[in-house]
Amino acid sequence: MLLERTHITHLLNALYTEGVTTVSIKHPCDDIGELFRLDISDPVETTVRFTQGALTYQDTREEIHTAYGERVYNDLPDAETYVRALVAAGLIDVENADDVETFFRRHGYPDLDAGHEPIALGIDTNLMAWRIPEVLELDPTTYSDSGGRSPVNGFALATGIHDELNWHYNHYETRSLEDAFGPEFARLDDQPAGSNREGFLGLYEYRQLRDHRYADTIESEKGDESIVEAYADYDANNRKRVILLSNDYGFVERARDAGVLAQHVSFPVDIPRKVSVTWDELHDLLYILAVLFGVLELPKVTLYGVWNGKTGDDWQRRRVDVDCRSDRVEEKLQRDRAITSEYEMSR
Repeated sequence: MLLERTHITHLLNALYTEGVTTVSIKHPCDDIGELFRLDISDPVETTVRFTQGALTYQDTREEIHTAYGERVYNDLPDAETYVRALVAAGLIDVENADDVETFFRRHGYPDLDAGHEPIALGIDTNLMAWRIPEVLELDPTTYSDSGGRSPVNGFALATGIHDELNWHYNHYETRSLEDAFGPEFARLDDQPAGSNREGFLGLYEYRQLRDHRYADTIESEKGDESIVEAYADYDANNRKRVILLSNDYGFVERARDAGVLAQHVSFPVDIPRKVSVTWDELHDLLYILAVLFGVLELPKVTLYGVWNGKTGDDWQRRRVDVDCRSDRVEEKLQRDRAITSEYEMSR
């Protein structure tokens, strides 16, 4: 059953109505096991308890390397990616959140009525997958200050960044994954492998910003030099200022040397033992991790972030495939999805 990211709360509700209030999120491979556990007894304040922090998870991943080899090891996200996924889902903050906020208070929030130049936000390749406009509360369609001024007024998207994200390394033979992780991974054939799944998250985030936000497309080649040069030219020859964000200090320094405003974004090394979130925040968490790991196992259901036959439309609409191991959960999920779909079509 295909389920859009924003409808994953229907899955939680189906489990809740079946009396499941503690939801264990596991990798199907017993050698990896439980990643975290959700207490969904209170929909307003759900507790997420991490069974494996980033360092413990990395140790587990190294053990997989020893036991099953390079190809299987590379299909698992590394510890840094695991942490960044939690930041993208809003469970933890970027490490230098205060510095980023100070930077935008100084350089962002233009007063257009007073004649200030509009600001276009550019996001480097290494940040594109992690929902940065939402995480840092920069999206002008959602966030503004008490005076009604948005931190930025739109986006500037270099084509070189799109090209850096648009590469394909697919699974054409899944036997090693099946042997290591379980039969569920047979469904990953002809789908992105390993870090390419992070690339796909970034690619479709780029397209979402390009197609559904106010965004200028800037022609550039791949590589920091060409991308920064294109942004500098755009900054100098348009009635807009550019602010660039990157996780790469070299990219930031290169941009500043070219006269473009730029800010480094840092991620935490590890994660807390537990956090509290709402159900609405969990759909991003489960979607992103299902994509990165390929498959997640929950009570009564298996969640596929990628599967053979997943189309570009499925990626664009951020769908997962839910394999229900409980008829009652499947019936409840189908009913809720049908009601929501009918409501959305009538709007």
